[in-house]
Amino acid sequence: MMRSWHLLVISMGLLILPQWAWAKQEPLDWKTHGLIALTIAVVISVFLVMRNQRLDSKTAKIMVFGIYFWLIIFAQAILYGVYYGMFR
Repeated sequence: MMRSWHLLVISMGLLILPQWAWAKQEPLDWKTHGLIALTIAVVISVFLVMRNQRLDSKTAKIMVFGIYFWLIIFAQAILYGVYYGMFR
């Protein structure tokens, strides 16, 4: 069951971000960066919520998902800002 779920997530990622998007020579626009950050945050947040066995109610799972999601989004924004400041 878990293996098929991982294959589904990978397949959806490849559909959303096709190969030609990575082959571009010019920098990616802000919308693509946002889509990539959103996808990463959602996938990691769902994975962390599913792994946590102590969350027994749907409300708790939704709240923890929101916390993980925004934590990951802000971490990505900070890391991208550091990268942008150092290399561009």
